[in-house]
Amino acid sequence: LILGSPMATLVTVLLVSLLPSPATSLMATSLPRLLCFPGKASLGQNFAHRLRPLQDDGIAELICVDAPHAQGEGFSWWLLPPGERSFTTPVFEGWDETVKHVRRLWWELGPFDGMLGFSQGAILIAALAATGVLSAPSAATASETEANIGSAAGAGNSESEGIIQPKLLVLVGSAVPGPFRTELASLGGNTGLRSLHIMGMADDINPPEGGREVAQAMGGTVWEHPGRHDVPMDGDALAAYAAFLRDGRQSTVGSSDVAAKA
Repeated sequence: LILGSPMATLVTVLLVSLLPSPATSLMATSLPRLLCFPGKASLGQNFAHRLRPLQDDGIAELICVDAPHAQGEGFSWWLLPPGERSFTTPVFEGWDETVKHVRRLWWELGPFDGMLGFSQGAILIAALAATGVLSAPSAATASETEANIGSAAGAGNSESEGIIQPKLLVLVGSAVPGPFRTELASLGGNTGLRSLHIMGMADDINPPEGGREVAQAMGGTVWEHPGRHDVPMDGDALAAYAAFLRDGRQSTVGSSDVAAKA
């Protein structure tokens, strides 16, 4: 297999999704199913290991995937010009390929209830919302239901202009996507997308101010923790994930209220 090829990515996903867990017997019927996007130059299998408590505690079923662009020992969702960060750059190199990649994964590996992203993976979700690739499921018509949850039957449309309609979005350590700063701001907090924005107060990679700006634009709930640039997995964080995913799965209408917890 060639690393970064569709087949290699699919094999990685299948291996991750088959990891044993005490929650395995519950996954097919009762747990929210999330398509998970790791950070820059990372691997889906390593991200799955970091998120393992969510699965072990019976909070969610996680399908962690590789990004499409090889970088270092992993993969990234886009490449950057020299000296740029994702929140400063005017361009995401390889963006069109990334959107096709996400759409393909959503349909071929679905159905999914939503998405979870960390760092560059969280910025990816913000960028997809800003550019209209994501839409609230409350806007779905009967003919769009398949796009809402994703399915193998819809795989033929994965590279079309079809809109993805997730019920749940979790963004951890996010920042404003530089090329789409104006588009993001224009959302005005009225997307209808049900989202949880998690940020570390000591994050010096993607400072929390950027995450708050994303939350303000998309709407949703903010959950702050005292840590740095990481995916929190302590008891308080797991309770926050569980509450959001439980409540969000019961409703397809997004919250526009921004709340905070220290």
